[in-house]
Amino acid sequence: MSDTTKSEGDRKAARLEQRLLYLFTRTPLHVGAGSGLGAIDLPVQRERHSRHPIIPGSSIKGVLRFTAATIDELDQAKIDDMFGPELGGENAGKEARAGDLVFGEARPLAFPVRSARGAFAYVTCPLVLQRFARDSGQPGLPELSHPEDQECLAGARVTFSDKQKVVLEEFAFRVTGVFPADWESLLKGLVADPVWKEAAGRLVLLSDGDFSHFVTTATEISPHVKIDPKTGSVARGALFDLESVPAETLFFAPVQVIGRPVNKEKSHYQTDTGKELAALIERHPVLQFGGNSTTGRGFCSVSLT
Repeated sequence: MSDTTKSEGDRKAARLEQRLLYLFTRTPLHVGAGSGLGAIDLPVQRERHSRHPIIPGSSIKGVLRFTAATIDELDQAKIDDMFGPELGGENAGKEARAGDLVFGEARPLAFPVRSARGAFAYVTCPLVLQRFARDSGQPGLPELSHPEDQECLAGARVTFSDKQKVVLEEFAFRVTGVFPADWESLLKGLVADPVWKEAAGRLVLLSDGDFSHFVTTATEISPHVKIDPKTGSVARGALFDLESVPAETLFFAPVQVIGRPVNKEKSHYQTDTGKELAALIERHPVLQFGGNSTTGRGFCSVSLT
């Protein structure tokens, strides 16, 4: 390898760093998609093709920026480096530029579903774990089995061992093996939340189709009303249904840390933004995301790797 090629490779490596952000919901989470066209008035945002619930990167960025600026009151130059300057109002004269942090959307990694044994299980699927393996770059992960519909790989705490079945909601699944131990060990260590630490034996690997069914139909639907302050009764037309992702759902989101040129020649790149983000999350391991925050929704345990 020539010195020129090596130098260019070093610059690229220095200016691009991949991290993963994990959100484990402590309370139901509602990141709304606006008015719904179906039976649910206020649905959550979903991927179009998989129907998996998501948290947009813009929502994650907004919460972290608010935390850095309003709660921690960090230096404005540091906030601008992390998230980019806001150009409205008194900042209208600032030069427009992107921040060092690029937030991808958060996707589900494990989803809680009611179980006939063990109260509830955490379900996942090959598509979800393959996405995680791709974004995390974890070396040496074992090959994944691909269960057929109505089959699964399951932990002992949710399996009826005498019948080799798992019952999730109203559906019975034939257990063809144990959830892979290497994957279970890896997933357990992602978040320090004490509830997630007890996930051992509760993990269930479903087919991609069965997982999509549960993340579509096993969310929480809660009715809400608006009270007319004059009459003290329900305001006319003010009854609506709100969809939320349940507590104990694990999401992951890719975060790119992009170094910016430090001189006009662009001879090298450097940034401490990754360390700043890690320190911010270490100071605030619990953050609130999404809407309906005044009703206690959206509290999440947060970690960064």
